Amino acid sequence: MTHSYPLTSLYGDYIRSVIGLVFMGVPFFFSIGNMFMSVVLGGLTLLFLVFGIRTAIRHFSVIETSPEGITTVGPLGRRIAWSEITKVDLKYFSTSRDKNNKDGWMQLKICGNAGCLKIESNLTDFEQIAAQTANAGFANSAEMNETTVENFTAMGVTVSLPDEDEE
Repeated sequence: MTHSYPLTSLYGDYIRSVIGLVFMGVPFFFSIGNMFMSVVLGGLTLLFLVFGIRTAIRHFSVIETSPEGITTVGPLGRRIAWSEITKVDLKYFSTSRDKNNKDGWMQLKICGNAGCLKIESNLTDFEQIAAQTANAGFANSAEMNETTVENFTAMGVTVSLPDEDEE
């Protein structure tokens, strides 16, 4: 199954990147004679440039899931077999200090022998991928912290492990 980041979910990141580049890049251009200001504004300009590139990489990447594993196709592509998952980390980032406010996003980090893969919750069918990852992670006895397990539970992900009697 193929999943991607919808352009509408990335508009905000693109806009923030462009605004940051303009508001930091223009003063940087005019501060080239002043070493201190050039370093400060140049660093901030670089930060917004990297953020824009990261957003573009997400935009042009496609996540594919299959019975064998999960693959990122595109820039910085990677493949992790479900049976090779060694660590799973699911984090929730709130956009408000109000604990009752459910605004925010989640980030799923899947690690295997070939490295790690990060997926954000604005990916289409994120919940399905999270459920598959949780099942594979628990089946492999992958490393998961308490917060990750609580976040899976909060998402409504239930783990269905094969019965030991069936083996």
